[in-house]
Amino acid sequence: MISRMFHASFTVSDIDKSVDFYCNILGMKLGFDTAKAGIKMGGPVCDSITGCIGTEQRMAFLSIEGGVLELVQYTPAGKPLIDNKLSDIGTAHVCFKTDDIQKFYNKLISHGVSVVSEPQNLDGDTWIMYFRDPDGIFLEVIQGQPPVI
Repeated sequence: MISRMFHASFTVSDIDKSVDFYCNILGMKLGFDTAKAGIKMGGPVCDSITGCIGTEQRMAFLSIEGGVLELVQYTPAGKPLIDNKLSDIGTAHVCFKTDDIQKFYNKLISHGVSVVSEPQNLDGDTWIMYFRDPDGIFLEVIQGQPPVI
């Protein structure tokens, strides 16, 4: 049986660029990087685990209160995301909490981050918006507490 969620993961094209984005713009902390630890991921066991034969993987684990995000860069890389929408089957996202969504939105804009829209009000106390990471992966941020949880 499943007892809890361990982490979420995104495949990225440039792990250094993504670590910079998630740490320096979003405020996550780098906990572990396989390359910096001198660990090489690849070969028959990794091929079997991932189903991506002949690739090597570099992984970085980032943390923020309440969660861990794993970033994986495959070499050689697979297909990039092109013009994907939140409504596309298989599209996933991670949602972050903030106490000041407008300040966060302004920070994203000042760093040239692609945003779907300005913060939107759901119910008077809850604000929400989506934006994209450097690879076009959707991310969400919310201020307040929606009634769904």
